[in-house]
Amino acid sequence: MGAYWRAMTVSTPSIALPAKRPGCFRVVHTADWHLGKPLAEQDRTEEHRRFLSFLLETLIAADADALVIAGDVFDCATPPQAAVRLYFDFLAELYRRTHCVAVVGAGNHDSPSHLEAPRELLGVLRTRVAASLPENPAELLIPLPSAEAPALVVAAVPYLRERDLRAGRLGQSAAEIERDLREGLRRRYAEVAAAAAPWRARGVPVLAMGHLCALGASVTPESEREIHVGGLGSIGADAFPEDFAYVALGHLHRAQAVGGRAHIRYAGSPLALSFSEASDAKELRLLDFEAGALALNEAIPVPQPRRLVQLRVAQDGLEAGLRAFTPPPSDLPPWVEVVVEKGTPANDLYRTVQDWVEGRPFTVVKVTVEREGALPGLSLADGCAEAEAGELLADPKAVFRQRLDQEPGLDPDGRAALETAFAELCERRLEE
Repeated sequence: MGAYWRAMTVSTPSIALPAKRPGCFRVVHTADWHLGKPLAEQDRTEEHRRFLSFLLETLIAADADALVIAGDVFDCATPPQAAVRLYFDFLAELYRRTHCVAVVGAGNHDSPSHLEAPRELLGVLRTRVAASLPENPAELLIPLPSAEAPALVVAAVPYLRERDLRAGRLGQSAAEIERDLREGLRRRYAEVAAAAAPWRARGVPVLAMGHLCALGASVTPESEREIHVGGLGSIGADAFPEDFAYVALGHLHRAQAVGGRAHIRYAGSPLALSFSEASDAKELRLLDFEAGALALNEAIPVPQPRRLVQLRVAQDGLEAGLRAFTPPPSDLPPWVEVVVEKGTPANDLYRTVQDWVEGRPFTVVKVTVEREGALPGLSLADGCAEAEAGELLADPKAVFRQRLDQEPGLDPDGRAALETAFAELCERRLEE
């Protein structure tokens, strides 16, 4: 297992990490790995392997005491075996090569039962798993490095599903559902803060985890599913009690602070998971806790082993644009999405593009035709009709919204109710 990691060669830029002060407790915050997630049917195992190798070396170099993973370890409830192996091999190497404790929270893509199944075994490897909401919120509190000599308490709140937040009632409007979800989120975090109060009274700082959508945060449209039905249930930064020294969030893939509060942050996904994230700066968060408070909160840039590039070109200049295109270099061959602006789908367009780029130092993995008045992003692959149908089925909410657009007599309240009902069906389907 050790050779599995040491044999890897990764081109990693030299990063100057802040010196760790004596007596401080150092944490690295990450989220949204989405192990097992492909891109346009392309396998990304090697990219994820390189990221995990970089993360491991960073934890060693930083002399980190804890790693916090705020949800979406995997991309689906039943991840491929290659993804599961990456996860377990990483945690085993983390145990073997560091003194670091890992705290793993579930996200909306994760299966709670899948994450919790090896819970006892992972406990031996200094890994704590929080995948579902217990009846007693105190059970979410993890004192680190130990209850006898705590330097930090992690409130490991996992992704909270609708059933954790509200009791549904017949005839509720979209506004009432939204209110109940937001109140439910606020209530859960208030309960956790109250349970952590004895630790705070002893001067121990509390780091709260979460996997949710915060108001005012910036999303990347291609790769983030709605966190709650119809996008409801988003909460503001003021929903997190002031007792929390830091709030480690997951779900949104763009690294950012929430509501202008530097201590409430999304770590973002470590890899660009879609072409819409290609220009995003990816990072880890390095945190130091000292004297009962957050003393350091800095970004660690994550190198991207493969560049994702969107090439936008008009259809009448497509061949010339492709032949003149040279992508930025990366360790692995770049992947390109060709966006044909105001184009006309054709059965042979994808193959034609492949012919034009044959032998070039990049791979076109996706060809998207933008048509006026149609859903954006109709993607072509070998077999145009099947590819278009697949793209539409991948975003059923967009299809439903387009269908509602064809009902001009539909009043806003009626439309909102229909969208909420359809989104709830989609959410329940994802949870099955």
